[in-house]
Amino acid sequence: MLHVDTRDVDEQAALLTDWHQDYAQLSAGGFAGRIDEAWLDGVHLFVEATSQRLHQRGELRADRLALGLPLALPEVVQAGPARFCGRSDWQSCDGDGAGEPGAGHFCTFSGRGGFEFFTPAGLVMAGMEFDRAELARLATPEEQALIERIGQVATLHRAPHGALATLRDFVRGAFEMLAAQPQLLRNPAMRSMLRQAAQSNALELLVGAAALPPDAGQRPRALVEQARAIVDRDPEMPVTVAMLCAELQTSRRTLQAAFQQVLGLAPAAYLRATRLAGARRALREAPSVTEAAAQWGFWHFGHFAQDYRRMYGELPSQTWRRLHPGVAGPGH
Repeated sequence: MLHVDTRDVDEQAALLTDWHQDYAQLSAGGFAGRIDEAWLDGVHLFVEATSQRLHQRGELRADRLALGLPLALPEVVQAGPARFCGRSDWQSCDGDGAGEPGAGHFCTFSGRGGFEFFTPAGLVMAGMEFDRAELARLATPEEQALIERIGQVATLHRAPHGALATLRDFVRGAFEMLAAQPQLLRNPAMRSMLRQAAQSNALELLVGAAALPPDAGQRPRALVEQARAIVDRDPEMPVTVAMLCAELQTSRRTLQAAFQQVLGLAPAAYLRATRLAGARRALREAPSVTEAAAQWGFWHFGHFAQDYRRMYGELPSQTWRRLHPGVAGPGH
């Protein structure tokens, strides 16, 4: 079993093998994260904890099927909303034990186009990843068709009653046992038993999944998606709220209300967080902090340094030195 603690949001994004993720931090403060994972001959179990609000994007290999469910989901007021691939229903507690985090819902990460996840601060997610063909061989022909359909696109699902609680108990119990007795992973019989239990629990969850009803709030979500498409069109070109309003032909008040409803952020805060995340990634290759800042449209170094420190809990020069050990000062 592997356990890794991180203080860097980009390092956290890279910890899951073959997920091809990038994370952008959306809430201010130092980041703390961890990954616990176990590989069982192609079956991958993991638990990921992140302290700050994040915008996560990624894509799995086409032959893999992954599902995830929250083990700890803080109150939205303090931590910000959770939204997976355009859906926020998963924060409701219906059908699978009131009071459980994300009760009644789970997400699948596989499929064309990858996945997108706006996570709240303090989220703890359990994940299970499988070889899709192998999982299908354990199912009936009817179930195989369902698994194939589910694997086509990342989305949110309603779970059968009791299935999520069973899966949470399995994941928690497995990692508690492996933390106490890591040598069990070297026992072929124990590895096989854990592997079969993971596959069995996942199949029960997948074959009992139900389609969610149409999402409410389509108009605000569509407006936010259009605004983000403008930002993503040329990520290094600074975009302002005024530019978004002009191109979308909408008022600042309407755009503000849509972003608050969908993401729990003002549009200006989202734009600033996106650019700060870009500048942070640019520090890995840039010859100086100033060049990384300018690349992402920060022309006043003092203001950039203050915003960066407020968001990440350290100065950009500190990040640069950590990323370039042994290299003379970062320069401005």
